[in-house]
Amino acid sequence: MSKSKILLSPSKGSRGVLLLLCVLLAACASKKHAVSTSNTVPDQTTATTSAPTDGKQSKDSKLQDEMCVTARLRLDLSTGGNNASVGGTLRMKRNDVIQLSIVTFGVLEVARIEMTPDYFMLIDKVGKQYVKSPYNEVSFLRDGNVDFYYLQAYFWDEQTSNYSGWVRKDFVSVGGKSLPTKHSITIPTSKKTIKADLTLSNLTTDSEWEKRTQVSSRYKEVSVDELISRIMSLSL
Repeated sequence: MSKSKILLSPSKGSRGVLLLLCVLLAACASKKHAVSTSNTVPDQTTATTSAPTDGKQSKDSKLQDEMCVTARLRLDLSTGGNNASVGGTLRMKRNDVIQLSIVTFGVLEVARIEMTPDYFMLIDKVGKQYVKSPYNEVSFLRDGNVDFYYLQAYFWDEQTSNYSGWVRKDFVSVGGKSLPTKHSITIPTSKKTIKADLTLSNLTTDSEWEKRTQVSSRYKEVSVDELISRIMSLSL
């Protein structure tokens, strides 16, 4: 059976991508919760200078504390017999912010996710609406005990626990730091298996970018549940 190619329009497609990004974060949370409840918690009193075993521990690392990394990204999604691809940009400042910008047609930014130690923000630029909440108010992150430092650990390759379903590979050196340029994520669900490949290219240590997104007054702030409910009314 041949696979169909999803054409991402600026409206329906962008919200489908937003939904998949939320699903990926939720899966990350569920995997962390599953492992943390089955494994013995390490003795923190014997910590050394080795790579941290938990995302939150990365905030204690003194290496490259002010380092910034930017990259072009390509997100390839597969859900059953359908495929979708979008481009965009990843910008990070260590211990400060992670920004994922999703672009269609090469120039039109349709969505942005911004994560800092204090909040999670999801912007639907087509629907002109956004969510900005502390992590403990985002149910799928709170329930999995996932915060900024845990997510940062994956992008900076400081998460030593390789959970099944999330593979990091194709490492390159950026500013003296070895970083993965490909994240392959597999999420089994009751109806289908979701696969996502996040590929990074053109990695630099550029720091000339806005570290906080200023949301236009024309955008409506909504609850997390409300935005995800609206996104889920559309399908990929």
